[in-house]
Amino acid sequence: MFTRSIHKDISAIWYKFNGLNKWANISLDDVQALANEKKLEVISIAEVEFGYMPNIKGVLLKTSVGSAIFPREKLKDIELYQKNILPTNNLENFWKAVDWFSPAFMPKRQAYDAIKESGIEIINHGIYRPEVIQKLFEGSLTSIYNLGNIISTTEITFLNSVAISRHVPLIRESILTFYSGMKIVAISALIPIVENIITTILGSSNNDLTIVDKVNKCIDKANEAVIDMHLLNADWIPDEYLDINVLKVTNERIFILETIRSWLLNSFYKKTDTYQNHSGFNRHVFAHAKSEIWHNSSNFFRALGVIQAMAFVECFAVDNSKISISVPGHDENSEVLRQEVFACLNYQAIKQQVLTLQKNSQNLPFNPTSSGDGWLTRATILSDKMNNEVVMRLRDNNWDCYDISDPVQDGEFISLQAKKNNNVIKVALLFSCASSNDLYKSLAEDHDYILYQGASYHQDKYARGAGAIIRPLNAWIAPD
Repeated sequence: MFTRSIHKDISAIWYKFNGLNKWANISLDDVQALANEKKLEVISIAEVEFGYMPNIKGVLLKTSVGSAIFPREKLKDIELYQKNILPTNNLENFWKAVDWFSPAFMPKRQAYDAIKESGIEIINHGIYRPEVIQKLFEGSLTSIYNLGNIISTTEITFLNSVAISRHVPLIRESILTFYSGMKIVAISALIPIVENIITTILGSSNNDLTIVDKVNKCIDKANEAVIDMHLLNADWIPDEYLDINVLKVTNERIFILETIRSWLLNSFYKKTDTYQNHSGFNRHVFAHAKSEIWHNSSNFFRALGVIQAMAFVECFAVDNSKISISVPGHDENSEVLRQEVFACLNYQAIKQQVLTLQKNSQNLPFNPTSSGDGWLTRATILSDKMNNEVVMRLRDNNWDCYDISDPVQDGEFISLQAKKNNNVIKVALLFSCASSNDLYKSLAEDHDYILYQGASYHQDKYARGAGAIIRPLNAWIAPD
């Protein structure tokens, strides 16, 4: 609970009329009369509405020794507040369940639509086991933090940040690296930024604090600024209206800040011996190389999401912050970055195709990286070769082709069945001649033909003992 002190004569006004149950109808004149009786110098007194969702009616008293809001409505009597308690608690538990926090700098619908498309109903999230709901939620991250959001926050929001602006060149480079295919490198460049941002927000005088203390102090500082706005900058309000559980219901900004705090403390900075979340996005797991579970491309969007969250914190925790919490627009810098990203995507597609064809023609291995081994490119080539060469050759000889499979990653092949009159044949197409002997033998059990791309390369060795007709695709003549 956030508590605030005030001159005892000001708080005494609240307690007297509250004890008499008069705040709902007491006149401003009666409040001012009691203040005068207590020798308080009244600067102003007015009817106000404070808070956010819902607005709460109250009396704002300003005196020479401090100001206070005296609520006219008791929490138990505010219908909208009572109605919002259970949905707010459910939403908070949802964010904990999916191992994330309420995002900022985007319309609510953007996040909620993405979550719905992933197959999760927020209201019923409790039916899922933690590992299941976290895996489902992972698929929504690319829609929550879509390219428009990533570009605009980088070029507008981050550049206006005291703590983040100096990291923008690195963030830009990480974005371009990710969309160039080096996804894990991009993630690893972003993770260390978070702690520096937290430290910068607090200032150098707090360098000796533990990271847990830094997080708490940072969020507390932001909360205090939000509460000042919530209370119209009054110095005091009764404690029950400052209870954190009340504030999370009555002020969305407090809710977002508290979900960020919860995630930072209970996931990102959680000790590795008790960390069990699906994403592996944990600072200690990364820093001490205790596991590779953080090698997950969706963690790129988490990394940028955390930096956005810290920009939201800075907006309130840093005096005179230039950051706006509104959804950022699209300026010239944003357009430049957008074009650079699409150039990287186009170049990456071309590069993968060229390298795949070169390696296949020369029977060179496909060495995987942490970001992937190019399987999607090879799968596309397999499908293209099957549809445009194998199928066409069979159809030219009046075979009816059907049951064409999807490319199979384990073994890297694709297959089909074809029928002509009363004859049925099965054809498998391998991506490379240099496939395992076990694969050749397994396919030979129910395939009549085993074809492969590229030139023959030690076929006798790889296909030893396989009882099917085995040919390079280029040398294969479809049966009559």
